[in-house]
Amino acid sequence: MIKVFKKCEKSIDNKYGIKEITNLEELEKPFLMCLSSKEDDNSLFGLIKEGARACRVRTTDELAGGFKIEEMPVNFLCIKYENGKGSFNNIVDDVLYPLLTKDKNIDNMKKRARRMNFFAYCNGTIIYVQMEKQLKELLLSDGFNEKDIKDILSQISLVSLATQIDTSSIYASSVIFKDANDIDVYDHISKTGIKKMDYNNRMSIVANLNRDESSLAYIFYGSGNHSLKAYFQDTNIVKSSLCACVSRLVENSIENENSSELIPISSKFIKSIIIKNNGEFQDINESLINLDNSLNYPNVGRYSIEENDKLIEYEKSLNEESVYRL
Repeated sequence: MIKVFKKCEKSIDNKYGIKEITNLEELEKPFLMCLSSKEDDNSLFGLIKEGARACRVRTTDELAGGFKIEEMPVNFLCIKYENGKGSFNNIVDDVLYPLLTKDKNIDNMKKRARRMNFFAYCNGTIIYVQMEKQLKELLLSDGFNEKDIKDILSQISLVSLATQIDTSSIYASSVIFKDANDIDVYDHISKTGIKKMDYNNRMSIVANLNRDESSLAYIFYGSGNHSLKAYFQDTNIVKSSLCACVSRLVENSIENENSSELIPISSKFIKSIIIKNNGEFQDINESLINLDNSLNYPNVGRYSIEENDKLIEYEKSLNEESVYRL
């Protein structure tokens, strides 16, 4: 059996800032589902925190845009097996497919697919690839043709970090962010990216992974550290493009909730965001400030620097109390 968790504010009653979702109706709004191949809570809950951080939500690691997670009209999710056993097909059967096919109108299904955003680290990417395969099979068995299926699933977004998993054949609008110096995931994409960067005397490059340009890769010269947190270091040129990409996709999902017509995404949409915010060509901090000022999360408050300082002390006291009780 699969369990679904969402991120929330830490409190005396919830020191980890994680809540289990038990009612499918709670998922009837946009989400960013964070996928990790590791089943331990530190990996899962750490990834969900970085997903929120990419959307410029305030976390214990960074004030970022200061956005308050409890006011965000989007869920930040992760999934895990109950007792470490199960199949991720369960999340398709029990959650994704019912949400996608609440009715069988194709236009409505595109809109519901646009609620779905995925954020994967390393081999967590294979989870999405497998889930999309299952979604395709279910849609085919329901009588949808290949074109309709592609049109629907292309409105799902996938952002992957530091992975070797092949995403060139998936239908989701996707991008891989990858450090060319990371030997743990060095492959032909890394090799091709290095050749293009060296030829053009660049520190980063955006490449298409297939002919129809539905899947992208942003390759850059980084520290080589195979670490999720390395992608969020203030000196890493990937940070501004990565945060802009994830937050704009979530922003688009929110905008679609308030629109009678589909506001579509595509890899062309993703590519324009990456290029506009590329830290190779501009000050990373300035780019992030501009992003924070321009993001349109309706009715979402922001923490000030002073409020953030108080929260840091409060969260520190929660951690100390947990240790003391142990």
